[in-house]
Amino acid sequence: MVAISLFVIGVLLIIIEMFSLTFVFLWIGIASILASVVNYFTGSNTFTFIVFVISALILWLSTKKFAKRIHQHKTIENGVYALVGKEVVVASVEINDDTVGTTKVYGDEWTIRSTEPLILNEKVIVTKIEGATLYVKNN
Repeated sequence: MVAISLFVIGVLLIIIEMFSLTFVFLWIGIASILASVVNYFTGSNTFTFIVFVISALILWLSTKKFAKRIHQHKTIENGVYALVGKEVVVASVEINDDTVGTTKVYGDEWTIRSTEPLILNEKVIVTKIEGATLYVKNN
């Protein structure tokens, strides 16, 4: 009876984990299922408890390593954020303010701003994007 109860509790905790996404319920659920298997074959409540505690601790302590491995994949920048770090050419410079100008990127005209004066046809690097403005730095 204890084995069935632990198994049901383990399955319920794994189902709850699907909504919380914290890994805590998953590890406790897996530890409960392992403990239920041990209890089914041995019938010893003491040994079942020891297996539950040890397996729950091992799973919980391995969470950091597991999460690092999952999140190790690089994300691909897309859309306008793919422009950060790219080199663009200054297409025009404003007469009143030589730190503001325009550039063309993939056929679209963008406003560019720099902390230093811009020079026509100079190559600059995009450092950040705010709205329709590219912030650049000189090469």
